Amino acid sequence: MRLFDFLVPLWLLGIVFPPTLESDFADVLHFGSLVWLPCVALLMGRDQFLIGPVLRKRMSMLFWTAATLVTITGSALVSADPLRSLGYVAASGVGLICCAGLWQIVKTHVFDWLSTYAMLGSALVVYLYFTGPRIQGRLSMSATSHANYLGLVAFGFLMCALVVRSRFLAALLIVTNFVVIIAAQSRGPLIAAVLGLLVYGTLKLTCVTKGNTAFAAVSACLVCVVVLLIYQDAVENWVSSLLFLHDKYRGIGTGFTRRLDAWQEALDLFKANPMFGVGFRMHEQYMTTLSSAHNGYLSLLADVGLVGAISPFVLTALSAWRLLRLSLDGNEIAILGFSFVVGYLFLATFERFLLGMGNPTSIVAWLFLFMPDGSRTVTSPGIRSCIHWKTMDVPV
Repeated sequence: MRLFDFLVPLWLLGIVFPPTLESDFADVLHFGSLVWLPCVALLMGRDQFLIGPVLRKRMSMLFWTAATLVTITGSALVSADPLRSLGYVAASGVGLICCAGLWQIVKTHVFDWLSTYAMLGSALVVYLYFTGPRIQGRLSMSATSHANYLGLVAFGFLMCALVVRSRFLAALLIVTNFVVIIAAQSRGPLIAAVLGLLVYGTLKLTCVTKGNTAFAAVSACLVCVVVLLIYQDAVENWVSSLLFLHDKYRGIGTGFTRRLDAWQEALDLFKANPMFGVGFRMHEQYMTTLSSAHNGYLSLLADVGLVGAISPFVLTALSAWRLLRLSLDGNEIAILGFSFVVGYLFLATFERFLLGMGNPTSIVAWLFLFMPDGSRTVTSPGIRSCIHWKTMDVPV
């Protein structure tokens, strides 16, 4: 249904704003922005939206998804604030259902809404670049949100820009989001974007059948290596300056802005509550060094303990492995998806986002993780080095 080619990008963009608001109702606004799309889908008779194609086809995915929701619910029930924690569980549950069920609606039109999302999102960050607040010299989305949040959403826009039909426009959007991430001085999203693009380029090269094209790519890599060796000192100084490695406030000497201390505190919370944790999304209430653990994996362990963390970890690994296999088969959506997920999972090392659905980048990552298996071969409309790609097997 082509209507959702426009509704899905608007849905994702709407989720950008609630975390930037200084309001007692920010969580309620976030839940409302998350839940309206599945409500529209159900009202339009898309009942299969509730259990997406991959969950119907692969019982292992359905089992680990259900186990994830059950175990984090159990953790929420034994927390100090069950109602609040259950609210976060509900938001994550709705998000996971949407990520799997959207494939029932968008089918083969995924390139279209990803392109729309990338263009609208890039327009938003350009506007923010010229009008947005700068806190301690860092571009932010609002006066109350952290600059790294802007970097996180810009990373999502940047990666989705890879499927824009016009190569020139795609390159322009990618450069634009890089500029915004640098203006936000957001190191994690910057490295994640570079890593995602490298994985994307590498996977695309595996589809190249012409020897001269592959030879040209290998030659270009060798030239880059030689240039890096010749200008090693200049490159090291540039990287150090770009990532603020020697900054007295944010450099290596500060433990990466006290992240190491926050990681240790989250680990201590997990050790004190190893089985069920302190409650889903509740570890932040116990943090004293920083506002959160700034690590998605440690955050989840501190929140839900081993009982709650095993299922989402297995679900993530299983889905990523399946996505990689689809990528190696030449499925271009899977190639983009796996590249996106690799960057996102790297970013989760430095930010608390992993299972939560509080931002559109997390939702797009999980949407790719729930991508159905491929079977048919059609022509790709986006930037391509392969002539064909296998699309998902979704009932029409």
